[in-house]
Amino acid sequence: MNKKRYRILITPSVAAPYDQRMVKWLADGFNSIGQYAGALSAPVSSTELNIICESQSIDVVLQVNRTRDLNEPLPKNVRFISWFQDVYPETIDGFSDKFCDSDILYSLGDPSVLGIKTEMPCFTSCLFTGVDPETLAFSRNNIEQDLDFSLCGSLPPPVNVIPDRKTDILWYVDDFIKQVPLLGKSRLIWVLRRLIFDQRLPVDYVPYSILVAMVQIVQAFYRPLRGELDIHMLAESMLNLAKLFGETEEFIPRNSNIKDSRIARLIKPYSHLYLGRSDFKARLVRYLARESKIFKNSAVPPIYQAVSYFSQSYPRIMDRFALIDMISKVSKSIEMYGNGLSAHEFTHPYLKGVIENQEDLLRMYCKSKINLNNNTHGLGMHSRTLECMAVGGFIFMHESPYDNKPGGMHTEFEPDVHYGAYTPENIQEEAQRWLADDSGRIRAGKNAKTVIRERHCWHHRAQQIINDLNR
Repeated sequence: MNKKRYRILITPSVAAPYDQRMVKWLADGFNSIGQYAGALSAPVSSTELNIICESQSIDVVLQVNRTRDLNEPLPKNVRFISWFQDVYPETIDGFSDKFCDSDILYSLGDPSVLGIKTEMPCFTSCLFTGVDPETLAFSRNNIEQDLDFSLCGSLPPPVNVIPDRKTDILWYVDDFIKQVPLLGKSRLIWVLRRLIFDQRLPVDYVPYSILVAMVQIVQAFYRPLRGELDIHMLAESMLNLAKLFGETEEFIPRNSNIKDSRIARLIKPYSHLYLGRSDFKARLVRYLARESKIFKNSAVPPIYQAVSYFSQSYPRIMDRFALIDMISKVSKSIEMYGNGLSAHEFTHPYLKGVIENQEDLLRMYCKSKINLNNNTHGLGMHSRTLECMAVGGFIFMHESPYDNKPGGMHTEFEPDVHYGAYTPENIQEEAQRWLADDSGRIRAGKNAKTVIRERHCWHHRAQQIINDLNR
């Protein structure tokens, strides 16, 4: 029995259809168990949030991918819940300072696996997305399985690493001037640099040589379709190469065996960024403070935007490319749907556009004999997985060392019973086996749907939150 009735306000991460549906469904889940909840269709400013809390007598605020605003605190009587579904290297800068001991922090999978490794002052847990009643009630009758494979999901844009030696030279000259002792940091030189370089050097420019080095680092250290991404390891690898061959010899890892002098020459010019403490957060804080007047278009300087992209987004592209490349050797009956896919050439033979509504998405799950799945962190318990299973679709997901961690597939489902599992080594053999086993796929889909109905609806998520609030 609930100890208290709460008035809950939920805000999405962005004003996009998926995010809007998710917060609405969670609000519906709260209302179905006797609580009061409302969901906004877009994120709001701290000022607007406080006004809504006061006018609607809100006592719990749940925000997706947001922390407290330390400059404009919530009313004292309001509990704060943060639900992080994406984690980037810069996300955790001063992260723990933005929470109170009465707050709750949820992540979409195991916090440490996703990259939240700092000690928190508040209660932390894992919160999955859920399934709404309409999805569970969706009928797959009269939907013929005439497609071997489908993959539904967006991709970040590619970075075209194109040589631009003239702009590179300008960037290095500007950077050299900036490093001149005393003079380089003066206000007059700053103004002169802006006058000389602003019209010729993009604010968000990162030299070609640096981008090449980052690509090489990720391709060397990240293994696709194994679900073992460590975004901080990749970020630190990029920065450590600069330290290793730069002026920060005292911070060279003693066990380092990196000997690629070509990468060293490429990245050495940027070694000045990494003086000081060895952790990523400290360097980012100092650099943001030092350069905040120059980089007007973003809170994060270009070099750190690049580190974030190559440690978090680029592995997703590598995964998807490897998956389609391998599965296309089994069958060419493949369809791909999602935002951003058209920017990637490897998708073009199979790209069918963007699915605009939920009903068509569920129909695609039913139409496909095998619904392809991947996750860089190995945390397969996300909305695409749960909704596909809710309509009896068959999921084909790679194994991961984190399968038994919160958010991992083994915590809720069993391979061969509820879904099909693969590795990069056996994906083609397993795909052929499941394509030939119609009854096995149908049985697995039904078994998975039973689990979804029993444990993974939005009202289950709402009840979990209420239980945590009442701790």
